[in-house]
Amino acid sequence: MNNIEIIVLVFIALSIVKLITLIISPRAWYGPSNPIIRLVWNKISATIFALIFGGIVLFYLLMEISIVEVFVAVVFAFLLAILTLAPDIKKIFEGMINHLERDGGILKKYWFSLLIWLGLMTWVVWEIFIL
Repeated sequence: MNNIEIIVLVFIALSIVKLITLIISPRAWYGPSNPIIRLVWNKISATIFALIFGGIVLFYLLMEISIVEVFVAVVFAFLLAILTLAPDIKKIFEGMINHLERDGGILKKYWFSLLIWLGLMTWVVWEIFIL
């Protein structure tokens, strides 16, 4: 079993636990009384978690496939996320618009992730058109 298969199996195992928990009691997973949620999903630790593990996953992916192939997998995951969120999409968009208007816009709050996305998109365009 290679590193990518291990990453995928860990993700599947955690996803199954999450789905079972959400079916039984959504509050048990997302509620503030869950110590894992308090530890992992606050602003700073979520950012650090995503950067470290995202970097590790990207490193292992790039050993097997190109950044273009990684990005097309991101497109697929994005489409699955839309499918998942579609039943509540109007509420989600309204909440996000209110959130952005109240907090000063997308650049003020999300500048760091926007830089990462722009860097990745530039890398993909570079791979497609320059190399």
